[in-house]
Amino acid sequence: MSAPRVATRSVSSSTDRVRLALESLALVVLLAATWVVAGYTLEGAGVGVVSAGRTGFAALGLLLLALLSRRGGRRSAPTHPPVSARRYTWWQLGVLAFTGVAGYTMLSTIAIAFAGPTIPSLILALSPVVVLLLESLLTRARVRPLVLVATVIAIAGAVLYIVPRLRGAAEPGLVWGVLAAVGAMLSMAVYGLYFAHVNRDYRGPMTPRILPVFTLGSMPLVVWAAAEVSGGGPVALVTLIALLVLGLGIYVPAYVVQHRIILTAGPAYAALLGLAVPPVVGVASAAVGLSPLPGPMQAGGIVLTLAGMLAVIRMKFHPSNSTKNKKESRR
Repeated sequence: MSAPRVATRSVSSSTDRVRLALESLALVVLLAATWVVAGYTLEGAGVGVVSAGRTGFAALGLLLLALLSRRGGRRSAPTHPPVSARRYTWWQLGVLAFTGVAGYTMLSTIAIAFAGPTIPSLILALSPVVVLLLESLLTRARVRPLVLVATVIAIAGAVLYIVPRLRGAAEPGLVWGVLAAVGAMLSMAVYGLYFAHVNRDYRGPMTPRILPVFTLGSMPLVVWAAAEVSGGGPVALVTLIALLVLGLGIYVPAYVVQHRIILTAGPAYAALLGLAVPPVVGVASAAVGLSPLPGPMQAGGIVLTLAGMLAVIRMKFHPSNSTKNKKESRR
């Protein structure tokens, strides 16, 4: 029985390297924007409404994008042969929808509700090394020591950035919050690996592959939001408008780019990019006067995170790595 394969495509050409670099930068900026807007929406609605709104509007945006792409494809002559892809089985769709959308959203929200945002973000920072080790275990491929060391350095930087914010972070339900955060981290790790495995031979636009996942995954969250509203939960009109902007304008491009990176550079690389989000949010908030400037420990953490990430990115872009990936995927 052959080991599961995880999609990693060649980034050996200069065009591929530039494209991946731009997509990586775009993903970090988009994910940082989601933190800011989502934090604003929580002031005018409950967590159930915000969770359902961001995923529901994102699914709506993906549907509109798919319809526009299909209409545009009919009007213009096709420049590429039609992409043939197997439809997800119900089992595959259920696993992806639960781990990547419903499960992760619910668990991360519960973690924040019980333990506050700081400790869950600290636990979620461990995601890159967990994904890296799980990917190595599933594909039976040896982890390059330099990649592992650079990933650990990046995680250490993220920890240094978050630790100063731990003061006063303890909550009565800390244990439940930690357990939920671990579950959220593992849920997203499984999602990235499973999505890469199921779509390992897919070539084509990402929208048709992620639309059914987010449509199904949003349904339990919509039920949660409906129960919250029926119980008297607040929903401000301005919050709904912000959720619409968040779902259509930020999450749609973020999800498309994120899943393209998962299939191009691998789930471990995509998870690593998430470490840059908290420092970007912190620096941007300080720049506009919403928070104080990072202290010395946080500044050192940012430097370590960027150094580890740049080392991994450099190794990912190295032409020899594409040849190694191809040989390992054929075994």
